Amino acid sequence: MASDNLADMEAEMKSAVIAGKSMTKSSNDDQALWKEKPSSRKAKTALKHSQDEKVMETNNSSIVSKRSVERLYYPKPHFFQYFVKRPLRRSPLINRGYWFRMHLIESKVLEFLSEFTKKHKIVVNLGCGYDPSPFRWISQKNKGTTFVDVDYPELMSKKRDLIMQHYEMEQLIQPLRNDNDDPVVLVSSDRYLALGCDLRDIPKLSKILDEKLQLASCLVLFVAEVSMTYMDVDAANAIIKWTAQYNDVRFCMLEQCLPDGVEHPFAQKMLQHFENLRSPLKCIREYPTQKDQELRFLKAGYHSAHARTLWDLWQDDSTFQIRDSRLKLNDVEPFDEWEEFALFSSHYFLLEAVKSPHTSVSDNKTSLLHAPQSSQRHFEADIRHENLKFRILSTPSNGRRRFGAITSFSDTTIGFHGGIGNAGRTQNTDRYQIAGGETQHKRVPDPPLSLPTRVCHTITRLHDGKELMIGGRNSPDEALCQCWLRFSDGWRPASDLPIPLYRHCATAVTTRENNEDGVVLVFGGRTKGGAAVKTWLLWQESKGWCPVDVLGGNNAECRFGATIVATHNRCGLMSGGMTEEGVLCDTTWEWKLTDLVADDPKIELKQPSNIQISPRMGACLLSSPVGIMLIGGISKSLLALKDEILCISDKAHSRTEDSREYCVRPVAVKFDGSRPLLVGHAAYAARNTVLIVGGGATDNLAGAHWNQDIWTIHCSADGENKDNAQRWVADKNAPLDARSRSETQKQDSIVPTTSSTKITEILRIKIETHQDFDRLMAEGKPFVMESLDIGPCTSCWTAEELAKKVDPHRMITVHQAQDDRMNFQHKNFSYVRKQFGEFVSEVSSGSKQYLRSLATDNPVDRPACFYEDFPSLRDDFHLPGQLETISRNHHSSPLRISGPVNMWLHYDVMANVLCQITGTKAMALYPPGDAVHFQIPPGSSTSPMNIWADETKGRGIITESRPCIRATLQAGDVLYIPPLWLHTASPLENLSVAINVFFKNYETGYAAGRDVYGNRNLQAYENGRKGIEKIVKAFDRLPRDVGSVYLERLAGELREKAMAYRSKGSLGES
Repeated sequence: MASDNLADMEAEMKSAVIAGKSMTKSSNDDQALWKEKPSSRKAKTALKHSQDEKVMETNNSSIVSKRSVERLYYPKPHFFQYFVKRPLRRSPLINRGYWFRMHLIESKVLEFLSEFTKKHKIVVNLGCGYDPSPFRWISQKNKGTTFVDVDYPELMSKKRDLIMQHYEMEQLIQPLRNDNDDPVVLVSSDRYLALGCDLRDIPKLSKILDEKLQLASCLVLFVAEVSMTYMDVDAANAIIKWTAQYNDVRFCMLEQCLPDGVEHPFAQKMLQHFENLRSPLKCIREYPTQKDQELRFLKAGYHSAHARTLWDLWQDDSTFQIRDSRLKLNDVEPFDEWEEFALFSSHYFLLEAVKSPHTSVSDNKTSLLHAPQSSQRHFEADIRHENLKFRILSTPSNGRRRFGAITSFSDTTIGFHGGIGNAGRTQNTDRYQIAGGETQHKRVPDPPLSLPTRVCHTITRLHDGKELMIGGRNSPDEALCQCWLRFSDGWRPASDLPIPLYRHCATAVTTRENNEDGVVLVFGGRTKGGAAVKTWLLWQESKGWCPVDVLGGNNAECRFGATIVATHNRCGLMSGGMTEEGVLCDTTWEWKLTDLVADDPKIELKQPSNIQISPRMGACLLSSPVGIMLIGGISKSLLALKDEILCISDKAHSRTEDSREYCVRPVAVKFDGSRPLLVGHAAYAARNTVLIVGGGATDNLAGAHWNQDIWTIHCSADGENKDNAQRWVADKNAPLDARSRSETQKQDSIVPTTSSTKITEILRIKIETHQDFDRLMAEGKPFVMESLDIGPCTSCWTAEELAKKVDPHRMITVHQAQDDRMNFQHKNFSYVRKQFGEFVSEVSSGSKQYLRSLATDNPVDRPACFYEDFPSLRDDFHLPGQLETISRNHHSSPLRISGPVNMWLHYDVMANVLCQITGTKAMALYPPGDAVHFQIPPGSSTSPMNIWADETKGRGIITESRPCIRATLQAGDVLYIPPLWLHTASPLENLSVAINVFFKNYETGYAAGRDVYGNRNLQAYENGRKGIEKIVKAFDRLPRDVGSVYLERLAGELREKAMAYRSKGSLGES
């Protein structure tokens, strides 16, 4: 079954294990099982059943992503729609990854279908899942071919039912044959065969295929899309060897790989993710590289085998008609996650193996997958630059950040500004300094927090100490043109760019003609709508911006993400970058500025023949004490550790006014501490050091990888005492407005501290009647009700009793957290399917997991109801008569069970009560008006910010923050939470059990349609957001400065009306 390799929910990856964890075992395994003791057989049977069920219920996930691609990119007819009841639009990164994967497999099938032969053709999909690709091919009138789907029996039975229920698929495979006596054969026709068979039961599968199709006399293509790597190595190899027994056969495989070994940060994240899901990649360690996979197939009996990574294929215009497709993708949805896309596709490969009567093992068969000779240079493993040695030292960073820019306050203190942090785009600054460096007598200010958030911008230091901040972006189609100039006393607006730009490159230029005027040269980048440009721009403090004409018309192509550096007077290098369609540029240019004094400066470009640099995008290029250094980025193939940092030095004897010869070598050193992921990082050179700060990448499946440290590349003379090596460290003494207030070493955010924090204990009260409750509820503030009779659950729901009362083998979906604080915005947790008994045992032992129960029947459409979903527990819990209003207006009642993991800060649109049953938990609540202070995105109800202290300081400790109400809930306490009150929970014990009852306390105003979680924003708010979009669109044809004035005036009017509306009556606020 094909698996999701780039989705934002881990279940989409787990769907791949169906082929490797089938419902039935081979006959030998069955015999061995029955020879065991009954208790052992029962345990193993239950385990096998749970694994099968776990895979079964996650099968739909991967096709949801394929359906998202189909809706956006594919012409009709659409067949995924029949297998996806509720389509979702995935993120651009998921869509692009899935589109490319689907495109490659389809291209190989099309190549096979186009191959001339007089034989009947067979396409066998090993581990097909619900993939309906055969129907797409059949609808295109591909005659003379039979398509075969194989997967385990229960899944294929459901697939058969769906096929027969939809005329659009059923009529394509008519007429059906009545030869389904064998239970393995579920659908049979001349065009299509559906088989329910364990892939490891090769004798059974081979027998059916030979009986029905006579494979030995046919031309056969086997397809395995992320389905065999989860199997035991021997079992997977047996499948390959079996397929190689046929005379005329092709094999197409798409799987994960480890191009730079298990130590690469992305590889570690990927492998750990599958380990956490208990579905490890079993074959990848045995066959980590493309070469290993090729030898694997040759040893099995194939005559030729060629494998290439998906990133390599993406870059190659000669394969799979990819050149015509790349630009079309940009027209569908904005995209700028190139680093993540490159890392992901570098860790997947596509292989084609061939065995044919017309070939032999010695044949080097021409194939689209046969890689051309690489032009990428591989450097020597060691470097010595005159009498210097390189050493890298690590220290903890001040926060998590990528795609920011460095601002230098002195040669011993810098700031890392803007970019993306845990809470999204940020405008604050982390400070770093050389340990033991001189203390600044006068503090140089950070970029002000009033600046708009931005990423992919540049900050360039001028020769007089000033700095110019240039452009950047918000979303990929929202480039910025604003520039800011830093003086000794603060930042001031500078002249805007002629066109908005981000992912441009910039360098300061030292000139003999104009030493008093700061000069910055800018090239390329992306502009409005994401288009790449090849514009050269020059900024002079006295003149502002002006275009630079290229002499001789020998200009570089449009590109973004290139690097640039000044080498000597008015001259320098520009290298790498990426074209608009996502192909790396392999050219390096020498540039020379002329006519700077005139109003029409010019630049001369030429490609040096004496420098070879592998093409890179998103790297750092800077002058250092030992020459030019090129650090990190992405290349045409995954950069090996020894090639990530290069030193580019000019040969002294070759120096002239206009040209120089260069020597390029790697800085091959071991990192002190963890190996960084050198994308989204920044670098700065000072004294005899080079600082690397920030960086990381987000995989929508496995989560974010952030560089936890900063690294100092230290250049020391031979014999120098290494203990005296200078290193950069985080400036922990910087004030909060200079540090990354929204980030910590955890994957969440800490609320800014204040000195006037006020924490109020919640009102605790005993109520006698439902009128008491109604009266208190009308006040609009939270309160805790004590001594209510909610049933015997408070005394009997221990972990052991829950496991007895609820079927321990019942499958549930839980949040499995990476640390003690869950963050819904950044998904630092996984959705995992497991048995109820296993879950309860683990959380009571301290595992960081959380259950929010769903409806057992149709959870997509129906809200949870405790009494229906847990009938074995219903007699233990009830709402007392005092809460009659809640019972009468009941919406949903999920069961909540958690280990020692904190809930994210959020609000609920519906009123609710939280009935604490087992364990103790701390709660923090904030009034609705405070929502503006917690970075809640438009349309959302969850905040990325965290208000709890680190677990090591103790559970349930609220960090200094905005005034809040604190509650400590013990067994039997019932907390009333009014609508829109922000709240978060922190369990104080390993096991916490509660029932949350939501109810409607407004007569009107709720959003129309389905609301399973009771958390859809009110209809008036949703209508208002649509109205805002219409208002903004009405100004599109006006100049931006005019439109912004009127929009700001309208925003002011709306703010005034909101204040007037609020004064008429508050939501429980004083």
